[in-house]
Formats: sequence, C-alpha cells, structure tokens
Amino acid sequence: MLTKTMRIITVLAATLSIVLSLGVLFFVAGVFLDPTGGRIAVIGASVWTTFGPHLFLASVASFLVALFPGVLSRRPVGMVVPFVSVAACVGSGFIVFKIMSATISAGGSVNLPLALVLADMESARPDAVETVRVVAGTELQAAIYQPVGAANASPVLVYIHGGGFMTGHRTETAADLRWFADKGWLVVSVDYRLFAPDLATWDKALRDAACGLIWAQRNAARFGGDPERIALLGDSAGGNLAINIGFAAADRLTIPECGGEMPVPMAIATQYPAVDPVSIYESGFPIPGFEPMMLIEGYIGGTPADYPGRIAEISSRTYLTPNAPPTLVILPERDSLVVAEGTLAFAAEARDAGVDLELVRMPFASHIYNQIAANSLGNQSGRTIRLRFLEQHLR
Repeated sequence: MLTKTMRIITVLAATLSIVLSLGVLFFVAGVFLDPTGGRIAVIGASVWTTFGPHLFLASVASFLVALFPGVLSRRPVGMVVPFVSVAACVGSGFIVFKIMSATISAGGSVNLPLALVLADMESARPDAVETVRVVAGTELQAAIYQPVGAANASPVLVYIHGGGFMTGHRTETAADLRWFADKGWLVVSVDYRLFAPDLATWDKALRDAACGLIWAQRNAARFGGDPERIALLGDSAGGNLAINIGFAAADRLTIPECGGEMPVPMAIATQYPAVDPVSIYESGFPIPGFEPMMLIEGYIGGTPADYPGRIAEISSRTYLTPNAPPTLVILPERDSLVVAEGTLAFAAEARDAGVDLELVRMPFASHIYNQIAANSLGNQSGRTIRLRFLEQHLR
C-alpha cells in the first residue's frame, strides 16, 4: 500500500515539475520572438517585467519538486524532468538578470523581494483635483500629488498619461505619481481631449496638455512647488505630447488661449513615447480593441496617406531643435505597439539635431512594461531610472 501511494506521489511530483517548467519555458520562448509577429510573442514580452521573479521562483520550485524521492528514477519521465526544470531555471534567471542589469546600468535600482509584492497602480489618491479649463464643453482637470514635509519649494513634475490618444486617465499611474511626490516632487497630472468616433484630436491634445503645463507653472507655488524648476513626464501617447510640447516650448511656442508662452521644462523623461506614428501605423501588432491603425486614424481623422500634414503635425521629428531640454527615452526592446525601429530612428535624428537625448533600452520588456502592477520589476525600473535622470537635471 505504501509503495503504491509513493508511486502516485512520485507521478504527481513529476507531472507538476514538468507542467511548471513547460509553462515557464513557454514565456521564455515567446520573449525571443518578433514582438510584432504574433500573439505568443506579445504575451511572452508582456509578462517578464511584471511576473519575472515569480516565474523564476516557479522554475526553482519545479526543480526542487523534481528532486522528490523516486522522480528521477522513473523512466522515461525521470530522464526528462531534470533537463526541463533546469532549462526553465536558466532561461527565467537569465531574463530577470538582464532586466536588473539594464536597470542598474541606467542608474536605477531593483528590490527583488518587493517585486514579489504587486500592488494596484491606481490605488493612491491625489491630494487635490482642480479644473485647468473648460473647452468645447469638456472639463480638463489636473490631479495634484504634494510632497510631505518639504523644507523648500519642490521641483515640479508635470505628467501626461498614455492610452493611444483614445483612452487613459490622469490617475492611471497614481502609484507612481505618489511615489515621486514622496521623493520630494510636486506632481501635476494633466488631462487632454481624447479622440472619439466623431472627434479627431490631433490639433487639440497638444494644446490641451500645453495648457496644463502653463497652469502647473502658474499654480505651483500654491501647492509648495518651485515654478522655475519644472520637468515633463509622459508615457506612450503622453510621451509623444511631452516631447512635442517640451521641444516646441524651447522654440518659444505660444498658446494664446491659455495665456501665452509656455514654460520651457528643464528636462523631459518619457517611456515608450509614440514619436513615430507612421512606424506604429505600419508595423504595430493589432491587439483587439487597440489596433495601431485604428488609433492613428482615430487621432488624425483618417489614414496617413489622406492627411500627411496631420501626421507631420503629430510626429516628434517635426519639433526637433538643438534648444530642446535634456530628454530621456526608455525603450522597451520588445514593444509590439511603439515599435523599436521608429523610436531608434527618432533618437538618432534627435542626436544629429543637437538634442541631449539619453536612450535607455529595456531588454525583454514590452509596451506599458511598468504599468501592469506597482512594485513590479519593470515598475521599479521605470521609477528609479526616471528619478535618477530628473534629479540629475533639476536637483
């Protein structure tokens, strides 16, 4: 009876080890595929910056289960289990190590135990929400996150959210915004008009976000901020707007409806910015409901061929200037939406134009690599790299 029970336990242990290992290896294999080539690649590239440490622990667990008495002696399963579990350990460990290494090389940091404790990105509430302006019946607001106990006026961080110009919200990365406030920044996250089936916003979103920047400077002192020390932060579509606004401000763009000349930010920090809408349109992977072609056409009101002038208006290369503030671009190398080729081409053109642009390449990371959960491996990377860059230029 005991022998039969042990045999059953051994079979279950071997099965569990193989299932865990093959599951991890599925994600390992996926992250090496072309990120715009299929769903397996998209899934593979999406998990590691959020669940990488968990997958590594799962692979270690599968290896330990394989050591259960009797597993290795079973034939033929016992011959397969150790190789599969070791492959899962090596593959997952390599990926996690490369992400951590890239983070540290870029001046960031990672707390691995904390990366196992994932949290809600939208859990932190702003200290205040105020109306910036009402335009065409739409109320545009700003969410304010104040530093606690700052002895002097704090530097100001104006954040522009992403969402493909179609969706997104000023508090969708609230955990990050609160984190920056806790580090001594006054954070102002601003609205802009999103496109709808009957409303293209290619000529509205930039002006809305720029008005938010002007509002933040005028009201910074009221919330404990220093209006002379302002940085712009933006992700994806918001990264496009942050770069375009910041570069245009450096060349003295005025927004008459918001009171005139924009303040020139001292630095711009972006993640996966949509700097090249044509490459997104032509090469981005069509995730259902978030297809690149649909996003670009919705934003400009038609195809790039129909509206070349509008594409030029939203393209970040249009705003290149040697007067641009120091700019950080964090590029997830496996991004299936804001494809790497377009971002790399823009970075090269920007440097040729005299822009002080720092490009950080995040291996095995996809779009919104930092936004799925607070405290994750990617979330810590994005936070700490941006903080290092911002403190370098504003502290």
